[in-house]
Amino acid sequence: MGAAVGPAGAWPEDRVRRGLVMGAVQSGKTGSMFGVAAKSLDAGVDVLVVLSGTRLSLWRQTLDRFQAQLDLPLTHAARERARILRPAADQVGLGKVSRMYEVQPARVRRARHPSRRSPLVFFALKQTDHLHALATSLRTNVFPQLSDADFHMLVLDDEADDGSVLDAAVEASEDPVYGNLKQIPRSIASLWRPTEHTNNMHTTYLAYTATPQANFLQDHHNPLAPRDFVMSLRTPADVGELVPRSSTYREPQGLPRMYTGGEMFYRRGGAAGLCLPTEDDLSDELIRGLRAFLVAGAVRFLAQPGKAGPSSARACTFSSREEATAACIEPHSMLIHPAAAIAEHRQVALDLLTWGGARTPAEAAEILKSGVATLPHTVAQDLLANEAQWQAWLDEFRSSARALALEFAQPQPAVLPAWEDVRRALLDELIPGTRVSVVNSHPDSDDRPEYEPGVGDGTWLAPRDLCTIFVSGNVMSRGITLEGLTTTLFLRGASQPLADTQMQMQRWFGFRGEYLHLCRLLAPAVQLRQFASYHDTDEALRQFVIGTMNHPKDNQSALQVLHGRDFLATGKIANLGQFPLVPGPAPFVALTNAHVDVDPNLSVVAGAFPPGTSVDVMHPSTVRGRIGTEPLSLLDAAALLDSLSYTDYRPGTSSRIWRMWNNVHSRVCAHSPAAAPRPFYTPPEVPAGSSPSVERADCPYAIAAYLRLWDACLTRHVRGLFSTDRTAARWSMTDLASKRQQQPRFWVGIRYGEGPPAEPTCLKKLDFTIRSTSRKVVDGQLDNAWGSRDPDAGPQGYRGDDFFDYYHRGEAVPSDGGWRSPGTDGQILFFVNQEKGQTSPSVAVGVCIPSGGPDQIAALTNTLESS
Repeated sequence: MGAAVGPAGAWPEDRVRRGLVMGAVQSGKTGSMFGVAAKSLDAGVDVLVVLSGTRLSLWRQTLDRFQAQLDLPLTHAARERARILRPAADQVGLGKVSRMYEVQPARVRRARHPSRRSPLVFFALKQTDHLHALATSLRTNVFPQLSDADFHMLVLDDEADDGSVLDAAVEASEDPVYGNLKQIPRSIASLWRPTEHTNNMHTTYLAYTATPQANFLQDHHNPLAPRDFVMSLRTPADVGELVPRSSTYREPQGLPRMYTGGEMFYRRGGAAGLCLPTEDDLSDELIRGLRAFLVAGAVRFLAQPGKAGPSSARACTFSSREEATAACIEPHSMLIHPAAAIAEHRQVALDLLTWGGARTPAEAAEILKSGVATLPHTVAQDLLANEAQWQAWLDEFRSSARALALEFAQPQPAVLPAWEDVRRALLDELIPGTRVSVVNSHPDSDDRPEYEPGVGDGTWLAPRDLCTIFVSGNVMSRGITLEGLTTTLFLRGASQPLADTQMQMQRWFGFRGEYLHLCRLLAPAVQLRQFASYHDTDEALRQFVIGTMNHPKDNQSALQVLHGRDFLATGKIANLGQFPLVPGPAPFVALTNAHVDVDPNLSVVAGAFPPGTSVDVMHPSTVRGRIGTEPLSLLDAAALLDSLSYTDYRPGTSSRIWRMWNNVHSRVCAHSPAAAPRPFYTPPEVPAGSSPSVERADCPYAIAAYLRLWDACLTRHVRGLFSTDRTAARWSMTDLASKRQQQPRFWVGIRYGEGPPAEPTCLKKLDFTIRSTSRKVVDGQLDNAWGSRDPDAGPQGYRGDDFFDYYHRGEAVPSDGGWRSPGTDGQILFFVNQEKGQTSPSVAVGVCIPSGGPDQIAALTNTLESS
């Protein structure tokens, strides 16, 4: 499956394999995890440990799902003989932690008898006291009973970016004894810490997460870093083939069975209006969202004839769990995420319960605390008074159904009921049957959604949350699934948005294809743009992992985590560098060969100006230099820069810059393998016996690589890239025809100075004489880069060398400086410099790059040196 390290089946020296599975938010990661658990148990794994998140609700949910979906379909007594499970379901969250994971040695011996070979299964909360208790139980009671032969332990870490990441940069500054060091990763690693009884133990640690940015960025030597293999799960869609793998696979049943993630909401669902920007008035947005939710609920209720709705189901009792489940409609949910602060959650819920003054604040607070809070009768009055605004949502959903049917080639759009039927269902079932629930860490809030039938006085009751508005914050941002979520009002912002954190908040993802036309995400426009950008960088990472799985031997570049232009990939790793691809608007390569007798780059300059192909540049009456009469294309400009050579700078193909560019090249080529361009970054090879040069931020070969990338992206919608112009649009959604029309050409010039004429032999064939500059050279670098600039120069003045080509064309020099506008040309300007005392001139070069090209911002654990 994955990109394994070392020979197939080989174990590292410490007999511990560490890997990671990248899923997608609410895509079925737990199902995959249970599948791995089932196959491992079938294969005879001796000990299975499932780390079930850091929250009690997720711990309970995962154990419940294991017992419902994976545990043996036997009587309780038979199951207890077939496996040992700790903790017992009735112990979760109750009693002493030290007792939850206890198992008697005698029982372990009986379970592991050759005639039985029953496995031990542990579900642990990812908190240090629980992990310490489990480790003690394993070392004291379990491992000694297994030490007479080889045995295997599988550790599955659910939500592995939550608590399981060790930030080496932060911990390096902490006191090793008294510092507040992060203990969860070490506590997890202690589960397989060697003892006298573990000489024959083999352990596989498998991390599961939809947001692995921090897992990849943590130090490689951290105890849980995925150093042995990485893989990505695929999701069902209408595209994707089995070989080679892609991030999706074809779902023959169409949209109703597809995964509805970022691709649906932020790209393909655009015409369906699934994402709607909010205005500033919270009260108006609450009403708007509530109407959408209730109308969607009425449509879903009417699509399930014969089922009890949320209001009538409350009065029903049933003889069995199965009868209760079969008799009631499927759950229908709304999420309101107003802010991180708990007080704001409660206030929004109270606003809903007192809508229009139907209840006093005190009465609403008591109702909310009781757990039976339902919408007030004034909601029905609003329907009667503003019926047109309610009915408009039915029209919107019908329009969405048509757009989705067209986009996903469905035989026909989803059929929606008549407004009269919807109106009746709203008044009879949806409005009186909708519950308001606050789910957060406050003691008075609900613990978690309840979608299973409840137990009454000798009977079974309908599930509590058949139709519920959940007001929540961070507690809802990981692991908990809201069944039937159609409407989300997301009002939370962040001063420093973090992609992994906000990706986890997107509870509207999941398998919602059957009712996707009813789904709506209401959020500020800036937040919607950020969500779309998160998805783009997430998909870029996923595609690279998939590519590595397809060709593990061919891919030599490291995984690359991306920041955005206005967000960071993660906040779990301190001091992350931000490394863009674009070298800036006017990079200057100050590096020279000033210490050699004849600079080989003088021949490069001579070759760029064949006789009869250049003219003087004058302003206003002074000759400023020479310029070619025909500009170069992106690829020709890249080739010119690549032809430069430096005796003291050969970074080779083992540097971090090379690995980064190799990663980008792999992603770009994945969009069009048959027309794969040459590698973007092609530095000179390192001579045999020499060490690679230290990377430079002003690397001329990286500038050339950027120009090649730009050319390649003119025909490809590459994920994870954005445009450098002011719109900062995602490249995957940009108008490529417009980008091709705006692609820059590069004018090539030579700036003259006041020094002596440059006289090396290789320049004799020129049909003009170069007057050298005479600027100072320090440690092999031209001092002061572009030289003097005069931003206040008038029409007769000279603004600076970065506008050299403008003076040649007779065009007005831009007043604002900085980036050149999209659609304008760039320039490559050579400086032939001979400092006093230097025997022969040497070459430096500056480049001006217009905006509008592609860029990404890689997340690095440290930044490049400037020299």
